[in-house]
Amino acid sequence: MPTIEISKADLEKLLGKKLTNNELKERAVLFVKGEIEAIAGDYVKIELKDTNRPDLLSAEGIARELKGFYGIELGLPKFKVYKSRVKVSVDPKLKNIRPKGAYAIAKRVHVTEHLLEQMIQLQEKICETFGRKRREIAIGIFDYDKVKGNLRYYAADPSEEFVPLGFNEKLSLSEILERHPKGIEYRHLIDSHSKYPLLVDSQNEVLSMPPIINSEYSGKVTTETENLFIDVTGFNQETINIALDIICAALHDRKARIESVTVDYGNKKIVTPILGSQEIVVEHALIENIFGEKVSKDSIKRFAKMKRMDCSFVKNAAVVRYPSYRADVLHAIDIVEDLLIARDYNAIEPEPVRIPTKGYELAERALIDAVREACIGLQLQEVLTFTLTSKEKQQAKMLLPELRFVELENPLSSEYCVFRQSIVPELLDFLSKNKHCAYPQKIFEVGRVVRPKLSEETRVEEKDVLCVAITHKDANFNEIKACLDAICKAMDWHYEMVRAEHAAFKKGLCAYIRLGSKRGIIGEISEKVLANFNLKVPVAVLELEL
Repeated sequence: MPTIEISKADLEKLLGKKLTNNELKERAVLFVKGEIEAIAGDYVKIELKDTNRPDLLSAEGIARELKGFYGIELGLPKFKVYKSRVKVSVDPKLKNIRPKGAYAIAKRVHVTEHLLEQMIQLQEKICETFGRKRREIAIGIFDYDKVKGNLRYYAADPSEEFVPLGFNEKLSLSEILERHPKGIEYRHLIDSHSKYPLLVDSQNEVLSMPPIINSEYSGKVTTETENLFIDVTGFNQETINIALDIICAALHDRKARIESVTVDYGNKKIVTPILGSQEIVVEHALIENIFGEKVSKDSIKRFAKMKRMDCSFVKNAAVVRYPSYRADVLHAIDIVEDLLIARDYNAIEPEPVRIPTKGYELAERALIDAVREACIGLQLQEVLTFTLTSKEKQQAKMLLPELRFVELENPLSSEYCVFRQSIVPELLDFLSKNKHCAYPQKIFEVGRVVRPKLSEETRVEEKDVLCVAITHKDANFNEIKACLDAICKAMDWHYEMVRAEHAAFKKGLCAYIRLGSKRGIIGEISEKVLANFNLKVPVAVLELEL
């Protein structure tokens, strides 16, 4: 889930209301589906639980939403967009490279450190999450006072040159992909093409090479900057329009004057940004069905206004107008969810659950609970780690060769892109984050691992696994084996051990465990793997299928 950092004082200024830390933590941030991770002085770190609301990825978006919660401003936000004569001509040759653009101008911007921080963060978070790591959305923000006349977005030869942001020498477009850090990171998005996207002004001064890097000349925005030019590129016009609207709405909330830009595709012209509204019909019966109680039309209208929407009724259906920057509204149920948040889930009277069947404990659940009890009896502390993890933890840090994982097709983060095949790396990572705690540390987890297996109907194999890790200055093989013996005695299990060699374990101090059809591993983690996890104290582990 995306995590953002804001200044509490800046949020209060945008909101027009002071908030205590407790109010922010227990009420305000919950209204935007967030959770406070840390508050240190003026610094607030917020984890947002909804990846479909990129408009909330900045202090401006959160303040705009909270104004409805506190009744400071209700209903649709009002944005004024002024017409400009600026035009961007888009080259048809970009069709298969990066064909769509959306642009805007923001004037009389009071650029503060807070604004800069939020704009950079908003830009990066939108591109990384909603924009699929710049594949679908790339955003550039420029010093408009350095931009001359109309602009041209075209397919350029790789030999064309400009000074990229952070450099002091001209590089060709192909050199930027090879030498600039952003070029190396994002080159895969365009390097299969013979020409690359380039945005220039009427003097042929380069603004940007989307989606790679801005120019040093106009792409460097400071507290001295007064006017901004915003550029968004991608493949889907609706998607990039939403991203542009979010940026412009944030700047508008900072009292900037927003001006439109005409985008000329040759066969048609459009004007951006939109900063308007869209309409969706929600049946009154659906609202009451999901709420589980009677809800008056006046209440529905009030809840909608709290969530920065307008609502009217036509017979037995609510006609809801919501801002054009809302990327999450795909179905009437999305509106009902917002109404429920405004209603407050906790204020809804719960009903007793009536199920005409009897439940019973699954055999595997009873086994897992018995194993957990045995581990707790050995004074091991139970932890829970995520089933989703990274290839780096599961493979690279464990010194393992290339593995096949069950992967997410469109991960939002490289930290959570594959299903774990082993719990050992996750416990090592857990220990690395708790080095400040007293030793010895003795932990365990009973959890699920997921591996590809084409012979299965689902093409995957899921197994419950017990993993134990012990770390202190004298942690060794004998201690972890004694732990295995105690668990097996408690469970009345009989196992065999076979000496083994494993890249992640010390040579001669590793063995495979055989327990009927179940398999496992036990041993001392090698110094190199410990170093990869930034651990300096010996660690002994065991992992056993249940």
